[in-house]
Amino acid sequence: MKNLYHLLGLSYEAKPELQVISAAYKALVKLYHPDVFKGEKKDQKRKISEINEAYEILSDNESKILYDKRLESFLKKNYSKYSNEEFEDHDEFEDKFINDDWEIALIVYPELFDLIKKLRNYSKQLSLQYQFYLLETKEFHKLEKVANFFIESFLERKFGRSKRIKVLSRYLIENGYKGPALFLNKLIRVIGASSEKRIIETFFKDHEEIKDEFKDQIKSNNTIDTKNLFESKLLNPNPELVPFIIIIVFFIVMFLMMTSNNF
Repeated sequence: MKNLYHLLGLSYEAKPELQVISAAYKALVKLYHPDVFKGEKKDQKRKISEINEAYEILSDNESKILYDKRLESFLKKNYSKYSNEEFEDHDEFEDKFINDDWEIALIVYPELFDLIKKLRNYSKQLSLQYQFYLLETKEFHKLEKVANFFIESFLERKFGRSKRIKVLSRYLIENGYKGPALFLNKLIRVIGASSEKRIIETFFKDHEEIKDEFKDQIKSNNTIDTKNLFESKLLNPNPELVPFIIIIVFFIVMFLMMTSNNF
């Protein structure tokens, strides 16, 4: 089943309102304009057709309600298939988009330079859609919030709905670990998001050099929910210690039984 929200670069989980859906659609239409899109004409037509199809359904309230019910039912039964997109986008775009309006925006909000650079770590397409979205909605006053909205939507499309995996993937991308991010994306596409625990374990076995650095980073960032991100050593002891633990538990139980008999 097609995820129409993903086709518009949005997140179903975020429950976007019609105004957001409309602005995202208009931004994508501009993104695939010949002045910006540099790929094959047949690819442009296909993409525009998909975008129009998605917008036609999601912009109509009755159609959207019916579609959301079908999508929710599908996702409950097919959680592991939620994310099957490759990390890298293959569409070709103009390297940078600059026009008079965007130059004015950069003068008023110079922090846009850093935000665009950050978004380009994810993909060129994401950074361009973000630019067009801001120009369409005039929501420059909440540009950080809008950027995070698009980042979360990107991570959902590429890495699924798991909060733990999204925390890890965001860290990898924003710290320049492109190779490991590609590996994590491939694990999810091949194995499926239902195997979240095994995927994280496998990832860190293959990238031990990142694990400690990642732990230190997230511990100092209280805005990230890292509960249960790593396996507890108490709950997952070294196999060599298991016999000793069993013996200790046995003697404790025997002691408690003897003590209770004395009473």
